[in-house]
Amino acid sequence: MNYKYTILAVAYKDVTEEVEKKINEFSIRTIDETDDLVSYCTYGRQFDQDSRVCIYLEWYQNNILKYLAEGYKIVLLEIPFNSNEPIVKALEQIDIELGEQVLVIEHDDI
Repeated sequence: MNYKYTILAVAYKDVTEEVEKKINEFSIRTIDETDDLVSYCTYGRQFDQDSRVCIYLEWYQNNILKYLAEGYKIVLLEIPFNSNEPIVKALEQIDIELGEQVLVIEHDDI
């Protein structure tokens, strides 16, 4: 099967500015409060990144709410599949090194 994107939802808190900058490099949406989950999605002929974000928010809503309640910020990342491997591995390594400070809470290939 051919994939176009790797989608990650990363939860983080109490990290340095440098780590936050790395996490946000491919960010398509930052969620730091429940109001950020409210989206005004419209689907039509144009299925753009905003339309995809609406779908990801729908898929991951329960997990996002759980981590927001625990004081995390959540970032949705959409990484082109042809360049995803080093980025995904780096984020997984940060997850391992920083423990509860950075968590990859969702990972899908679409």
